[in-house]
Amino acid sequence: MFGWFKKKRVSSRTSAEPQVRVFLNPLVVLLAGRERQKGEPLTEDEVLAVRDEAQCVMMSKSQAEKFYAALDSRVAVPRIDPERCWVEWQEIRKHLNY
Repeated sequence: MFGWFKKKRVSSRTSAEPQVRVFLNPLVVLLAGRERQKGEPLTEDEVLAVRDEAQCVMMSKSQAEKFYAALDSRVAVPRIDPERCWVEWQEIRKHLNY
């Protein structure tokens, strides 16, 4: 009746592709802003809190690649692996001028 109870078909391509977390604002931008606001280096707990509070969405890997390519075409920003956030932030922050 009206098709309300029909199961929606999920594309096998979409469901089989791994999902990745995509931050709507690059972590490096969020971390640099927070550190600038604080006026001194962030602690590991603060870096992890910024990561955990950041807005993100789940996308397929191919969607994420397209999203990042579109961002990079405007402004290239270093990517920080959320699982290695603290270590990578320590390396990247050495090269930032603020």
